[in-house]
Formats: sequence, C-alpha cells, structure tokens
Amino acid sequence: MSTEQIQYIRWGDYKSKDTNNPDSLELEVTTLEQTESEFTTNIQCRQLILGSWEDRILPLKSHESNNSSLLKMWNELVKRKRIIVGSKLVIRTHLGISKYGRVIRKFQVEV
Repeated sequence: MSTEQIQYIRWGDYKSKDTNNPDSLELEVTTLEQTESEFTTNIQCRQLILGSWEDRILPLKSHESNNSSLLKMWNELVKRKRIIVGSKLVIRTHLGISKYGRVIRKFQVEV
C-alpha cells in the first residue's frame, strides 16, 4: 500500500489539556524506518480505532516546530530495543505550557 493512501494521525484531533486525563493512541509498530514528508518526520504504524487496527502515518516531528520530544523519545526507545517491529505501545498526549509560556504538545510513550 502506498503512503499516499494511508491517513496521517493529526495531532490537532487530540485536544486534551489535562495532564491527568491525556488523549491516548494505541499503536502497533510495523516498521522502524523513518520517512520524511514535506512537513514532518514520520513512522508508519497501525492504530487501534474503534476496535480495528488501521494503517496510519505517525508524525514524530513537524519540520516547523522546535518540539522534538516525541522524536527523541521514539529514537531512544528504538535504540534501547524497547520499540521493535510488532511492539504495541500507547502514546499519551495533552496540550501543556512550555517554559516560555506557550502552548506545547506533551507526550508520554508507554511500551
């Protein structure tokens, strides 16, 4: 299946602002190969949506953003072999405030 047919996970769809009640994405790793698009660094995966696993593209970092926390976490977990092909993981995310007082997306990856 070509990547043009696979939907991107859109972070804008996840709107939680509550650290104690973040949005959760259940994912299965299908490849460790990162790809670049015009706007983002990505990984292809499968996401559990309404009880069904669907192919998705997970943006790890936007080229326009300084927020590289998800990409750094992902790379560190791959390096430590905590993320391998077939791994199931949960990404929890919410909108928080940066040290500069701006809204920033925060992530937690649970393998």
